Amino acid sequence: MADARAPYRPIASSHYLVGVVVVAAALAVGGWWVPAWLLGLVASVVVLGVGAFAWRWNRITESTELQDELDRSREHFQHLFDVVPCYISVQNRDYEIVETNELFRKDFGDSGGQRCYRVYKGRESICPGCPIKKTFEDGRIHSSEEAVVTKDGRRAEMIVYSMPIHNGGGQIARVMEVSTNITEVKRLQRELGMVGAAVAGMTHRMKNILTGLEGGIFVVNTGFEMGDESMVDDGWDMVERNVGKVSRIAKDLLYCAKERDPQPKDGVCPADVLRDVSELYGARAQAEGIELAIEVPNEPTSGRFDEDGLHSLVLNLTANAVDACRFDPATGKKHRIVLRCNEDADANTVIEVEDNGGGIADDVSHKVFRGFFSVKGTEGTGIGLLVVQKVAEEHGGSVSFSSSEGEGTTFRVVLPPLPPDAPSSSAEADSDAAPVTSSVSSSTSDNADGSERDAESA
Repeated sequence: MADARAPYRPIASSHYLVGVVVVAAALAVGGWWVPAWLLGLVASVVVLGVGAFAWRWNRITESTELQDELDRSREHFQHLFDVVPCYISVQNRDYEIVETNELFRKDFGDSGGQRCYRVYKGRESICPGCPIKKTFEDGRIHSSEEAVVTKDGRRAEMIVYSMPIHNGGGQIARVMEVSTNITEVKRLQRELGMVGAAVAGMTHRMKNILTGLEGGIFVVNTGFEMGDESMVDDGWDMVERNVGKVSRIAKDLLYCAKERDPQPKDGVCPADVLRDVSELYGARAQAEGIELAIEVPNEPTSGRFDEDGLHSLVLNLTANAVDACRFDPATGKKHRIVLRCNEDADANTVIEVEDNGGGIADDVSHKVFRGFFSVKGTEGTGIGLLVVQKVAEEHGGSVSFSSSEGEGTTFRVVLPPLPPDAPSSSAEADSDAAPVTSSVSSSTSDNADGSERDAESA
């Protein structure tokens, strides 16, 4: 290793010579005679002192520069640590968080000294399958998918990686945890899965309807061959009903799938929409032994609505109510459906569809507003409530429901008044503006379906 003092030796030597000359000259001027060896000794002491000071000063300057460089490097790496678009935390062997990056602090708060399982999940003990524990045990990188809750109560799904941090002795002193938010990815995965299940269900549903069409055609042809007009009329009725089912399924799918610009207009009376739907379903409800009632104000008001959308909303809720009564496992019950419309104290239009069918099972109620959900198997497509929800959002409104086992379900739609100059509220209608809520007691299964569900066949 090179001697750090080597660069300063020429300086010390030159100072020695200069010191000898200066001291000798001074004494000569003063008339003093001094031995040469004493002059050399004095000069050497002086020069070596000056040289040592110079060497020390340069070392201090060099150390200061190195410290400045170290500080700059530390700041640079801290900046990189903070700007990484992942949640980074460092835990010790007690699972205490000792360091975090900026994104972590933003969503989980300043959690220094707290245990990770409490910060992430509000737990009092280590999480099952904890990747940090595994890394401490074997020193390897581990990963897992975890559901966590942020400081403001949002649920997030994460993919978590843990990796060891070794001390100078090669031992694992801490573990770094790097988490990436995959909530949106998981949501898309679920939606793709639901779409696949819906396509499979609707394919089977369409197959049943086609069977009904084939049966109707067979009855019509047989009637012509036998010259039986009554049989021809019956067969044609079967064809018309099944064509209508195909038409409704196609319209609901298009309504949900495409970006649609609502067409609100003034003077639309929600009570009139309820009356129209009641007339459409009156005969079918009567045939199923269901009483269909309507409750509207004596002097109903009109407002600014998308009339077609409002009609689809009420139609789908009524179809669901009819099916809730049809599929009710209870026997001997007099089924009843009530369509209501009124205004609340805030001038919001409130539409309710109540039935006393089987209700919605508690263990599946949380899935009601997750698209394409139905508990009727091939009898349901699950499109109906998607249409209801979309119409409500387009009006800046909300959808909620309450249900009790054996007593039935009530769906409630609240639509705020649209300003006269606003084309629609669809631009503002999102999951925050148009919330979907529920209140459910233990109940029997039922859910949304956008059309009549009884496939006719011969």
